[in-house]
Amino acid sequence: MLSYRLGPESDPFYYIFSDREWLADYDPAREFPFWLNLEPTNVCQLDCLFCSRRLSTRPLGYMGDEVLEKVVREAGRWPGAAIRFTGWGEPLLHPRLLEFAGRVKEEGIKLKIYTNGLALTEKLMEGFLRVGLDELQFSQQGITPRQYEFNRRGARSDVMRAKALMAARMRGAAPLPFLSVLTSVLEDELREGDSQAYRDEWLRSVDKVAIDLTNLNFVREAPDAKEHLARQSAGLTRGRCVDVFLALEIKYDGAIEFCGQDANASPSHAIGRVGEMGLREAFHSPRMEAQRDLVGRALGHAQSPVCQNCYHNTRKYDLFKEALGDPR
Repeated sequence: MLSYRLGPESDPFYYIFSDREWLADYDPAREFPFWLNLEPTNVCQLDCLFCSRRLSTRPLGYMGDEVLEKVVREAGRWPGAAIRFTGWGEPLLHPRLLEFAGRVKEEGIKLKIYTNGLALTEKLMEGFLRVGLDELQFSQQGITPRQYEFNRRGARSDVMRAKALMAARMRGAAPLPFLSVLTSVLEDELREGDSQAYRDEWLRSVDKVAIDLTNLNFVREAPDAKEHLARQSAGLTRGRCVDVFLALEIKYDGAIEFCGQDANASPSHAIGRVGEMGLREAFHSPRMEAQRDLVGRALGHAQSPVCQNCYHNTRKYDLFKEALGDPR
């Protein structure tokens, strides 16, 4: 379920979602990726049931100026390229995130930030308004407070809600940042809660609400996740990956990867490093093209340590098509 308060054209990234190359004609890959997914940090204050981060052995750290500057300068040369602050940590915990957001916007690049919302302050929100942040997305789980706190361990539903409502109040009638809420659910959570009521309630405050399916496959070996695998809402079926045609991943330390699902930043999934190769070069590198052949054109997921646990148990692309009326 994907719903807009004022219609899909109000989305600052509608120009991407309505582009034929976004989903309909994504192969071969375009000249430069639609999205650059940047990981400001892999530090997080939560221990979520579904998150691969808790199985990661990667050192904790924060993106520095040099990595950001090289990414921003190259991306700024490609009209329409967008940046998302996301990754295996909570972006708002980066001590200089507001400066980073301002630098992205100085180059005229559209910017979206994914957040659990718990570290949002009025000062940060004032800054986002000032620099012209394009979208702030609050990531949740479940459609009831109980479900949220079960999945997002260490978080309180009332605190998250208060932060999101604060953002909406401060944004007021301003067009940006566009505010969105994304939640995902296990099968029984849909039966226990009222998804329509959840959507209607949030659309009184934010601009977009999406309800997707929780993916436990990447933590399927974790003892506390195994017992919940049967609660997933879809079977384990392979499908052609389109992400490898649409985006590029940059870790906090400058590592460039073909996929954001690798919490450990395994060498086998690396393409190169920012500063040692350009982003366009990485996007069209033999390593990236080989991965497109493996999981984007064939169904060779089993041959890739991360991709072997990636199944089409998410309807995110179908949600876009339904909400947009498939404008392509």
